[in-house]
Amino acid sequence: MDIILFFLSFAIILIGCEFFTNGVEWVGKRFNLAEGAVGSVLAAVGTALPETLIPLIAILTLGGTAGKDIGAGAILGAPFMLATLALFFCGLAVLVFRKRRGRKTLHINGSLIRRDLKFFLVAYSFAAVAAFIPPPYEIVRWIVGFSLVPLYIYYTYVTMTTGAKCGESEEEQKGLYVHGAIFRLNGWRSVDPDEDIGEKFREQIYRPDPPTYMIIIQVFMGLMGIIVGAAMFVDQINSIASTIGIPALIFALLVSPIATELPEKFNSVMWIRAKKDTFAIGNITGAMVFQSCIPVTIGILLTPWHLNLNNTTQFLEAVCIGIALLSGAVLYWRSSHKELHMSGLMLGGVLYLIFLVLVVMNA
Repeated sequence: MDIILFFLSFAIILIGCEFFTNGVEWVGKRFNLAEGAVGSVLAAVGTALPETLIPLIAILTLGGTAGKDIGAGAILGAPFMLATLALFFCGLAVLVFRKRRGRKTLHINGSLIRRDLKFFLVAYSFAAVAAFIPPPYEIVRWIVGFSLVPLYIYYTYVTMTTGAKCGESEEEQKGLYVHGAIFRLNGWRSVDPDEDIGEKFREQIYRPDPPTYMIIIQVFMGLMGIIVGAAMFVDQINSIASTIGIPALIFALLVSPIATELPEKFNSVMWIRAKKDTFAIGNITGAMVFQSCIPVTIGILLTPWHLNLNNTTQFLEAVCIGIALLSGAVLYWRSSHKELHMSGLMLGGVLYLIFLVLVVMNA
């Protein structure tokens, strides 16, 4: 493992997330989108791309039992990490930034978060049921698989069309970074308004709000930074796994999702720091819905997707599903109020430790 590349990957992910979150906030404002559309759909899907590609690549390129095992492990591991470590990091962020924020709780749109979690609990419960359907009734598993994509399309429609608009937020909107950088680079021109720099260029650069094309460019810049940084980080984690001899499926279930879920964690931490709590939690719960629908569909259709509790590894996968559903249910219950306390988020860390102990005991 190259220690420089290890920390460089962290830096790239952090910078990419900062650019991405700033960009999608401006997308929401520019197109007057619902508040949930920014955190639960745009940010969630964008940052979920790295961990969605990993199982697909494993299944299609590795092939055989190993590829399918790694693919299934990565698919099941993503919602588990979101429902445990990602929420735990949010709790830590509330603790770390409590003085800056002036409060020890998250102020959220409970109905929006509960809507996300309702879709997650339904979709992931379907995935759990499909995993225990006997092989002779494979047609039922396929029906479940094909039902999840329409469910996610419906969820996206509801999220994009209902709820408060982004412009209604009381929190201050940061300027678009790319627009600000260009303004500063050309700021000296503003002292001479008669200089011939082109009227169209002047209108685009010197107006208060950034042009749409700059917003789109920054969103893609941030997304590319996230993907590149996550890929570098996974390479370094892979190096660690091979050095200390972690089995491939355990790596896919435990280690790989930590790396690929970093974007959701960092995006949410940055939004918590900025006191945009609904965006922060919605980014995670929206990703939970996406991960329980799209990647699970890939798993159901391209792998055996059957759990035998007598098999140690498959037993751990079943526990993984159960913990994710339990954490989602607890968060659903606690989101009934406008304030979300740290204890409800810290529970994710406890559940992760319990699972880690089970893995060690059964290794």
